[in-house]
Amino acid sequence: MGDEIGIQVSGAIPMKSISTMDKDFGFQLAIVSNTASGNYWKFGMEYQHKTFDYKKGQLPYEYYNGNIGYFLQALSNHRKSVLVYVGISGVAGYEVFNKNTALLQDGATLKNTSGFVYGGNATLSLETYLSNRWVLFGFSEITYLPKSGLSKWRSQFGIGTRIFIN
Repeated sequence: MGDEIGIQVSGAIPMKSISTMDKDFGFQLAIVSNTASGNYWKFGMEYQHKTFDYKKGQLPYEYYNGNIGYFLQALSNHRKSVLVYVGISGVAGYEVFNKNTALLQDGATLKNTSGFVYGGNATLSLETYLSNRWVLFGFSEITYLPKSGLSKWRSQFGIGTRIFIN
C-alpha cells in the first residue's frame, strides 16, 4: 500500500429517517489516494434525498456537496485486512427545499429557502480488503452545516466499495 489511487462508491441512509430507503437515501462518489503510512485522502461528491410528510403530501429535500477529507488508520488486525479509520472532511454544497417552490399545496408558505451551505464532517469507517485492489467498507458519519435551513447537525450510515486503479 502507498500512493495508490482508488475509485469509491457508497450508499447511505440518513439516521432518524422516517421513510423507506426509496425516499431517504444518499450516494457518494469519490477518488481516494492512499499514503505510504496507510492513511488516505478522499475527494468526493455526494447527493442526498429526504422527504418530509406534510398533511397528505410529501415535501422533498435534496442536498448536493463536494468534500475533501483525510482519514487516519486508528486500528487494524495483524494482516491489515480489517481496518478502522477516523476521518475529518470539509464540506461545501447546495440544498434544495421542495424543488425551490415556497408555496405549498394548501397555500401555506415554506420558510426554508434553498441555498449554499458549508461545514465539515467526521467519519468512522470499518474497512476490509477482499483482495489487494478491492475494499468493502461500512461507515457512520456526522455532519455539521451551520447555515443549513434543515438542521445544523445530521448523521448517516452506509456501505460502499473501493477499487484501486493503479
